[in-house]
Amino acid sequence: MIDIKAGETIQELVCKHSIVLFQFSSKSCTPCVAIRQRIEAWLSNHEQIEARHISIDEQPELAAQNDVLSFPTVVVYVEGQVAIRESGYFSLDEIFAKLERLIELMS
Repeated sequence: MIDIKAGETIQELVCKHSIVLFQFSSKSCTPCVAIRQRIEAWLSNHEQIEARHISIDEQPELAAQNDVLSFPTVVVYVEGQVAIRESGYFSLDEIFAKLERLIELMS
């Protein structure tokens, strides 16, 4: 999962791709590193999902625009709408299961 590029917007990505996953994190968030690694491993078998990592330390305006107040936060857009939003303590396995169902429905 690559970091969101300077000038790249969430809206732009959401308009270009059917499913987009965003992980918001902070340098001070230790669990964020492990979560990113698990997401990256899962994404390696799911090329139909576009994903970006957003560091609020580097781009706080993106966190503010998306009402991200705690970390880690995962937001998934499907067809331009927020379909999954989890913050703090959550199960990645549940998120992955939901994404699998969405992919199946969209196939």
